[in-house]
Amino acid sequence: MKATRRGVLGGAVAVSAVAGAPRVAAAASGGPVLLHDASLEAGRRFAAAYGGEALPIEGDRIRFARAVFARQPAYVVGVSRPADALLIEEVAREAGYMLADDRTVREMTAEAQPLDRGLVLGWVFTRKG
Repeated sequence: MKATRRGVLGGAVAVSAVAGAPRVAAAASGGPVLLHDASLEAGRRFAAAYGGEALPIEGDRIRFARAVFARQPAYVVGVSRPADALLIEEVAREAGYMLADDRTVREMTAEAQPLDRGLVLGWVFTRKG
């Protein structure tokens, strides 16, 4: 099955309307959060595929990630550079999340690679246990 931009989360859960970084703190606890690097073509396509619901990763990555995981989302899906993914993963682990092994996200990442010259990484963090 070929992954499409709209199929990344295909049927997993309804995506909550998260329009900007200030809303992370106001988001209802337990909903999903989508993140993207707006400097990457794949990140912009990811955000566009979900009607702009994906938050741009900006500012201090650690503080940004702490604000996201403080809301205890059901899961966090993102498209970013590997360095940002690593920093966000560290915060996720401290908050009790783990990196999910998601085949669809891997396929989406592989599909996006030619446009971003190998700089893109797709990832999903879910709660442990």
